[in-house]
Amino acid sequence: MQNNPDVLIIGSGVAGAAIASKILGNNPQASVLMLEAGSKVKMRDFALHQEYLTTGNLPYKFCEDEPYPTKDSRGENQSIGSTLIPMNGSRLMIYGGSTVHWGGWSFRLKPEDFKLKSNAKNAVQTALKGDYDLLDWPISYDELEPYYSEAEKYIGVSGDSEDPTVPRSQGYPYPAFPYTLEDKPAIQALEKLNIPYSHMPIARHGINDSASVHAPCQTTGTCKYCPFGARYAAANYIDAMLEFENYPNFEVKTNVIVESLIMSSKNHVKGVRYIDKSISATESQTLEAKVVIVAAGAVESSKLLLRSQSDYWPQGVGNDHDLVGRNLITHPYIMFEAELAENPDGLMPEMDFPTLVSRYFDSEAEQALGKYIIVNPSSSIGTRLAKEMQQGHSVQVIKDMVTGKTNIQLHVLVEIFSQQNNRLLNSNRKNHFGLPETIIEFSQGPDFDERLQQIKQQMDKLFAAMNASESKIKTISWRADHAACTTRMSDTASTGVVDKNLKVFDVDNLYICSNASFSSLGAVNPTLTLSSLSLRLGEYLNKHILESLNSTNSEENAVETQGA
Repeated sequence: MQNNPDVLIIGSGVAGAAIASKILGNNPQASVLMLEAGSKVKMRDFALHQEYLTTGNLPYKFCEDEPYPTKDSRGENQSIGSTLIPMNGSRLMIYGGSTVHWGGWSFRLKPEDFKLKSNAKNAVQTALKGDYDLLDWPISYDELEPYYSEAEKYIGVSGDSEDPTVPRSQGYPYPAFPYTLEDKPAIQALEKLNIPYSHMPIARHGINDSASVHAPCQTTGTCKYCPFGARYAAANYIDAMLEFENYPNFEVKTNVIVESLIMSSKNHVKGVRYIDKSISATESQTLEAKVVIVAAGAVESSKLLLRSQSDYWPQGVGNDHDLVGRNLITHPYIMFEAELAENPDGLMPEMDFPTLVSRYFDSEAEQALGKYIIVNPSSSIGTRLAKEMQQGHSVQVIKDMVTGKTNIQLHVLVEIFSQQNNRLLNSNRKNHFGLPETIIEFSQGPDFDERLQQIKQQMDKLFAAMNASESKIKTISWRADHAACTTRMSDTASTGVVDKNLKVFDVDNLYICSNASFSSLGAVNPTLTLSSLSLRLGEYLNKHILESLNSTNSEENAVETQGA
């Protein structure tokens, strides 16, 4: 493992991959070391794909957190608030990070999302009961917009370039996937109620005139392990950088647990203390680096700062104002369900990803109460034939199932607001990866139940427009998939942990690039915004930090050559 690289990246998900790509694309000779706590699972492997098809077992299942402890199992992590935030299934500790299993939904935030406090504070104070800690982003939508376009190309988003939902300077790199027949009832209901809708923007490669080592989507319906690598996974992109690019000083090490950051002064991180599990499960080693980027997700990034205590930072790096790990939010994911008396068209799931979304309620008018989006899921209606055939049902029974009474669903993602008491902490126990377990203290805001009923009223109207009855909330998941805001970006150290360039306040060479650094979350999946911030950070480092490092390195090499 190289020592004292120009850039040390902790984490190998989309953030780390995008930053490395940007830095090495600018200077192929740059020394970049990436450390990943998890192991590597082979991607685009025929045998693994066949195993998944026949058994349903995903090859990366062991990379998930274990469920919470019960009286019958040791489990992992703790949830100590009044609202359970499940960790199991929410992320992967793996080469490539959680993009190995994500759905690929690739939304931009809207312009008003960057001004949450300015737009919503007065309304929240008068209309809501919760003690919410709102922030405006220190950057605007217009500042991030060029990087959104770049990110859509980088991760390969298919979408409708004519969709007016957000301002855009460039179209999507690939055309949108068409609506399915399964979308028909939802489309008819939305049109009946004059609610706009659009194609789901999704990170699956299509076909265009550009050459790519990443294959286009074949719509096989096995997205959780794509045999072609069509859905963006950072693992495939890092593989491509290592195999097809001439980056002699780019190195990735898996099974490395970063225990803490090593500070040489209040404002300078010297390196990290780590355990290389391939050598020893307990022996700590140290590594120095010129620039350190923590890109380990919202949970582990904030936990690393908290446990990096020293005389310079007694409460953890960046935590003089007790903000690291606090203000935790995620997206409540709500499944609404109703009953159709019949399904005469025999509609059934066609693909393993949704193609229809409405962002009508993801608007400034709804911002003070909590914006939300409506998704027609890929399993919204009908019967999965393979499942029924596996259970041995006859042709007639299956036919009756397909055309008879059936359930129909709509799914909703809701924005919630940060509360300082919702936070993450390190446990003294280790999980099966070797990292400290996570303690989550989280309680939903006092206004959520009322907001939920307001949303249900809208869903009732949509189901009624489909001639569906018995509308209900089937499930609400607070799972930590979209955990965010635990090292928030702000204008000042008194209200945030990192500045607009993702640099930790008062530390000159330490950056946090993950959902942790979001100032707020909006109502949509964070991955495209994170990709955009990562590319923006890479460009900032190229222009303002690494250029001077390269000059220093050249001078040092010249001196060494003269001495020789």
